[in-house]
Amino acid sequence: MKVTLSSLAGFCFGVRRSVDILYKEMEKGGRPIYTLGKLIHNEDFNKELEEKNVLPIDICDIRSLPENSVVIIRTHGVGPGVYAELEKYGIDYIDATCPYVKKIHNIVLNEKKIPGTHFIVIGDIKHPEVEGIVSYADEGSYTVCSGLDELKEFSVKCNKNERYVLLSQTTQNIGEWKKCLSFAENLYTNPRIFDTICNVTENRQKDADTISKDSDLMIVIGGPHSSNTRKLTEISSRNCDTLQIENAKDPALSKIPRNIKNVGITAGASTPDRIIEEVFKTMAENNNVEETLSFEEMLNESFKTLNTGEEATGTIIGISPNEIQIDLGIKHTGILSFDELTDDSSFVIADHYKVGDKINVLLMKFSDADGTVQVSKKKLENRLGWSEICAAFEQGTVIESKVDRDVNGGVLTAYKGQTVFIPGRLSGVAVNTPLSELVGKSVKYKIIDVDQQRKRAVGSVKAYLSEQQKAVEDKFWSEIEEGKQYDGVVKSLTNYGAFVDLGGVDGMVHITELSWKHIKHPGDVVKVGDNIHVFVKSFNPETRKISLGYKTEETNPWTLLAGKYNVGDVASVKIVNITSFGAFAEVIPGIDGLIHISQLANKRVNTPADVVKVGDVVDAKITEIDYDAKKVSLSMRALLADEELPEENTSEDNASEESDAE
Repeated sequence: MKVTLSSLAGFCFGVRRSVDILYKEMEKGGRPIYTLGKLIHNEDFNKELEEKNVLPIDICDIRSLPENSVVIIRTHGVGPGVYAELEKYGIDYIDATCPYVKKIHNIVLNEKKIPGTHFIVIGDIKHPEVEGIVSYADEGSYTVCSGLDELKEFSVKCNKNERYVLLSQTTQNIGEWKKCLSFAENLYTNPRIFDTICNVTENRQKDADTISKDSDLMIVIGGPHSSNTRKLTEISSRNCDTLQIENAKDPALSKIPRNIKNVGITAGASTPDRIIEEVFKTMAENNNVEETLSFEEMLNESFKTLNTGEEATGTIIGISPNEIQIDLGIKHTGILSFDELTDDSSFVIADHYKVGDKINVLLMKFSDADGTVQVSKKKLENRLGWSEICAAFEQGTVIESKVDRDVNGGVLTAYKGQTVFIPGRLSGVAVNTPLSELVGKSVKYKIIDVDQQRKRAVGSVKAYLSEQQKAVEDKFWSEIEEGKQYDGVVKSLTNYGAFVDLGGVDGMVHITELSWKHIKHPGDVVKVGDNIHVFVKSFNPETRKISLGYKTEETNPWTLLAGKYNVGDVASVKIVNITSFGAFAEVIPGIDGLIHISQLANKRVNTPADVVKVGDVVDAKITEIDYDAKKVSLSMRALLADEELPEENTSEDNASEESDAE
């Protein structure tokens, strides 16, 4: 037989708190102790108290109490009249009312201030807790309904337009409560609803439902008068055979069939651990119980404890605009406030979380008074963030975060809640550039120093950039080869060439490699920022210098000339220079041809300027192309050869020339 013990079996925090209060008072000794009614719904426990002279009394008995007596107000709470009566007769009392019940009392006191308010309490009208709750309301301003059926009966005669406030007994069945809510929301006009079922009670019921679905038999331990015990029995019986017992003396334990394989155990909020243990041991004696764990180990496992400063994983059981309630698997409910969740004021909890989600938190402050523990997600993230920062420092890894602000000497960035200081000299920002330009930007950096005691860290963007640059350079130099082509960006110009960024590595194009024609400055061809296509002419891995080429054979004007003109072709050329022996004309960009003075016209020319001037565009015949000497000869006269030549000199002219010759 396998036994599964509910992690929420036994005392809830409210009952445990009241018992602890009583025990502390008993330890003091010196005065009679009484409880106003039986402290909890467990006869074995109450008998033990009577044996120790701790007796239950009714309110009418307080007049006859011995002098110096103290009265313990039990977890169910009492009405204002009881407090008045105790004070009237000068009876010292200790209030052990469950904080959840106290909360309901305060709700009634606040809500009844509004005229026309009518309270509907879903619960047992004879239960002490309910009796106490309604005593805070005005006479005739409340109705107690055990469930949906009685609520429907009440709705027939009620005024639907009145202001209705719905409350629940802390141990009310969750399913019945939800049915009542659904009915009320559809019937009444804007009902004010307070979900006052204790979280521990709610989780205990859910746990019982889960365990019973996987069990052949469910054993519910608790007193017959315990409301929450009866509800556990009701829930479990829907899924499997259920046995409700008060203690290990119940003869039903010895009659459990031996063929039952899986048994689940849970217990009401008034059941001491001792009684649960006795039931388990009795079952072990009568049946072949699988002893994977001893009862003590099982109990410790189910009643696990957590401490302040520990990390924990819980399940979200409730969400409101200002907080998240978390089941941590212990008797305290985790409360994650908005401020401990995020610093983003526009954050909407319901947009990011839902009931049933798992969530990791850091435990901060336990409160036994109300059965809660304050938790923080931000502080957990801060702790994890610091651990990651330390790991990044030790391992030399890179982290990234957004720069929050600039300060004297550097900038501050927050990595998962932890502040990292980046000095200005290590920020990667160029000299004379304001650090404020980094604010709001995400930066990658390496942690270069940590102070564990002060939890301070120093980062360096420069170290990251240097590492990246080295990686880029190493890769580049491992792949470079002569003739390899790159698309680069002109980075700077000098008188002797242009420096080109090839993607993290610079190379230089000498001025003579920029153009096939003579240029005075690299700026005549390229400018800073230009994207240009280059190729590797030579490189030296030791000096890390790269010589680049820009001009190519495809752009060589002599290659272009060969593809465009032949000797004998006529070209339209532009006069670019005039000398004493002729005129130079641009045939194509990068190649000038000479028109000799004798080829400028079909007559004698004293000076080329008599025929052409710089800028003139004329037609000329290509008479010679010397590719080796890189010379082109042109002739304008050749185009005049077929024209009519001047007439022959007359005899008088000849006689004159001869005379002159003499």
